[in-house]
Amino acid sequence: MPDAILPYLTAAIDLGSNSFHVTLVDTRPNKDGAPYTVVSRAGEKIQLAAGLDENNHLSDAAIDRGLNCLQRLAPKLAALDPKNCHVVATNTLRVAINSADFLVKAESILGVPIRVVSGDEEAALIFTGVVGEISCTGFKDSDKLVIDIGGGSTELIQGCKEPQILHSFPMGCVVFSQQFFPQRKITQESIQLAVNAAQAAMANKLPCFQAKGWQVCIGSSGTVKALAHVSNLKEHGICYLDLGSMALIEEKLLAFDELDDVQMDGLRPDRGEVLPAGYAILKGIMLSLNLNRIYFSAGALREGVLLESL
Repeated sequence: MPDAILPYLTAAIDLGSNSFHVTLVDTRPNKDGAPYTVVSRAGEKIQLAAGLDENNHLSDAAIDRGLNCLQRLAPKLAALDPKNCHVVATNTLRVAINSADFLVKAESILGVPIRVVSGDEEAALIFTGVVGEISCTGFKDSDKLVIDIGGGSTELIQGCKEPQILHSFPMGCVVFSQQFFPQRKITQESIQLAVNAAQAAMANKLPCFQAKGWQVCIGSSGTVKALAHVSNLKEHGICYLDLGSMALIEEKLLAFDELDDVQMDGLRPDRGEVLPAGYAILKGIMLSLNLNRIYFSAGALREGVLLESL
């Protein structure tokens, strides 16, 4: 093994429908007793899902965006033993009929295999990441409902320490942006149509999630993170949002004419254009399940991948 390889480093890479992310961690024992220490995080908005046509064919432009991103991320993995590099791909590369056109070249760039996870696998990994992140909070032993809104799919998971009910829904902030905000215009009608579509997508699975019940609702990943930060509410140091703060966010969104105009305090500039769609999906979920408060967890898919690997 070359001297430059550091065997205690492990990386999780998430090839998502909106963004590509890499989290690099040090797995040596630490004073906090945590399973790892984060060394670095990096990510880029790719919007891979925007390259899917009505036949689920991924465009050459989207493939090139993704491959160019991986060329930039690859140097961050130089000190890794390949067996410690874990790459997962989600909804867009699940459904694209020509996903091999991307995956073969991507594996060549990264030098490791890419695991295209099913919707249920993605949901289970997200739950593992959330549970690991909140293990030191008062939510540790609570029955949880976890919501993760991605670029191409949304995962709902119910359980305490292990997932009991899980489902991946075909709705995401990139896909809904294209479907319900034509010409990138923001209107009350476009938001309501997206909310209605989110509720309709969940309708058949509602009895599954309502049957057992939960004590706390936790959201993860970009959309919930953005909305919670814009809400600027905290309890015991944990960010959250509720129906009141969601209503205020909707007022702010309607003050903008186009997706490209969306800017708010606490919001990353590259998140604005997909926030109206992500907001609508979350509102649809909250209305369907009568949710009033959602806490934010920084743990999600990549953290689940890391914990699974360890």
